[in-house]
Amino acid sequence: MAQPSIFQKFIEQFMPVLGLYITEKVNGKSQRERTYLFKQRLTPVYSPDQKWEGTSANTRYVAADYVALDSPLPLKRRSQISSSNGKLPKIGMRKVLNETDINSINIMEGQLSQIKDPESSAYVQKKRQIIKKLADDPTACAIGLDELNEFAYQYGISNGIVLVKGDPNDGNTGIGMRVDYGYKDSNIFRTETPEDCTGDDFQRIVDKANADGNSIAVAMISKWRLDRIRRTRWARELAADYKEQTYTDTTKLPVPSVKTFSEAFENEYGFGFIVVNRTILQEKNGKDIPVKPFNQDRVVFLPNADKDGSLVYGTLAEMTHPAKHVEYSTVDEYKLISRLCVTEPSLTEVTKGQALVLPVIEDVDAIYVLDFSKAVELDPSDATDEGAVDTNITISGTQYQKAAVIKALNDMGANVKASAKDAAVIKAINALSDEDTAKLMEAIKDSKASV
Repeated sequence: MAQPSIFQKFIEQFMPVLGLYITEKVNGKSQRERTYLFKQRLTPVYSPDQKWEGTSANTRYVAADYVALDSPLPLKRRSQISSSNGKLPKIGMRKVLNETDINSINIMEGQLSQIKDPESSAYVQKKRQIIKKLADDPTACAIGLDELNEFAYQYGISNGIVLVKGDPNDGNTGIGMRVDYGYKDSNIFRTETPEDCTGDDFQRIVDKANADGNSIAVAMISKWRLDRIRRTRWARELAADYKEQTYTDTTKLPVPSVKTFSEAFENEYGFGFIVVNRTILQEKNGKDIPVKPFNQDRVVFLPNADKDGSLVYGTLAEMTHPAKHVEYSTVDEYKLISRLCVTEPSLTEVTKGQALVLPVIEDVDAIYVLDFSKAVELDPSDATDEGAVDTNITISGTQYQKAAVIKALNDMGANVKASAKDAAVIKAINALSDEDTAKLMEAIKDSKASV
């Protein structure tokens, strides 16, 4: 049964201003400052009905027409509006002070009672020590909610989806919710060469955005992927061109620094990078597991330099119906931190942090993705590609009639010669968007080679 905290007089002093303790903890000198992209790039939005909705307008800006006097104005098509929506998920965690922890605080409280002058530095220091000990769990719960929001934001913006899983500690293993932001398959591309890239890969993204009437403001990329790209021949040449260096195909060029490559890239394409290198600690079976939520296989091209959507939050039932004997504090409007004492099965001080909240990515029609993991590889059996007997081509382990594949590609706007090597055909396939790849595979489904 819930009881008032046995340290009520101390808790009442810091719970109303818990946000100040959290700020001090996050930005403390003893550790690196925690950065939260979701706080920088999402706008907090309150949802009274506990639902979220991401609306994306496929806006086309077409030129007006010259119209003769006394003539009607030409009618233009209205932009299409699509949306993704669902219920806000509840997130939460709890921390427990066991009897051993409680006894240590009791000892400090006893020491405090021995100091007669409440104005003395010794009294103030000991009291501050007790409050800090009691504030650790509420602070950890509030920061834990931020960490999950950061995970959801980075995973969601790089993958277009988030899987909200149930808490196994609450018997909710296997229960979850899949949040799909509605990224367009027509805006997702692969590199022409597996695990590699050239300027053509990035230019293809830029050309598609321009054709759609969209602009790219910034590209979000993992530090790991950026370092891999910097080592490519294309990146070295791009940096050399930027610095106006002279070189030949045989010149050994150095790997450019992050600063130099980023400047060269922005000079070439008109937008720069947001480099992500964030690790989130997840606790599984009592062990801390570090996870990097941003998909390192993807570069995400965003239409806005500073905002990606909303942090949608709602009102918890416990906010409007608080329990007796529980001390509450609300942080950042949507995080509810509570503190209580439980006497069964043993004496414990329980701290809970909970929220109804979800990062929502918007303007998805104008988001583009370059995926390094999706490129179709040239099958080893096709690598030699010699002679006129080469009538088949292997795509993802299945052989197709090569002529049918080339025809389907050309029907979709590609320019592949009938005599093209398999490597050239595979390159043309990798230049397609996910949407066009699906169309290609549908077009050639009846053209499998006889084995």
